[in-house]
Amino acid sequence: MIKGKREYQHPLPVRLTHWVNFIALAIMVTSGLRIYNASPIWNFSMPGFLTLGGWLAGARMWHFLGMWLFAVNGAAWVLYNVLSRHGRQTTLFRGKDISGVKPMIRYYLRIRREHPPAGKYNPLQKLAYTSIPLAALGSVLSGISLYWPVQFGPLASLFGGYDTARIWHFIFTAGLVFFFAGHIFMVIIAGWSNFVSIFTGWKRATD
Repeated sequence: MIKGKREYQHPLPVRLTHWVNFIALAIMVTSGLRIYNASPIWNFSMPGFLTLGGWLAGARMWHFLGMWLFAVNGAAWVLYNVLSRHGRQTTLFRGKDISGVKPMIRYYLRIRREHPPAGKYNPLQKLAYTSIPLAALGSVLSGISLYWPVQFGPLASLFGGYDTARIWHFIFTAGLVFFFAGHIFMVIIAGWSNFVSIFTGWKRATD
């Protein structure tokens, strides 16, 4: 990409599903923390200002609103990617990308000074983008086993029982939160044009 040249990188469906995911995740996490406080797994509770719903039933209503928004939006994202083949070559992690993961980790840790060769997305980004849908699926399935432990008894058993499923649900969702936080951080440090592109779709080359 020539310096100063603008390139259309993010189609509208990709941008929309990104921001809907942000809203859905915010609803699910804050309402989920309120649900957690009703019966903590560990010996601590979350501060009230971080929770949504006000009480258990209210939090559950918000949580399922966020869940349906997250699930439908995720299905729309997958359908768009399958039909358009968007990101098939630039985003999916493949065998040839394995050797590039360690150099990128070294670069981000500032052990390596020069940026390793990469296309639109580097191998570490591809690994994250390919893995995160699995965490999202795990979060939804573990949530289903918690809400309908009798109807979906085999699914709950797959997660090790009701109490263990709660822990898995927490782990999967925490993975989504850490991914989102890291994703935003990496977008910001990559430059203002890169950050703006998720709103406009257009990115201006800086090197």
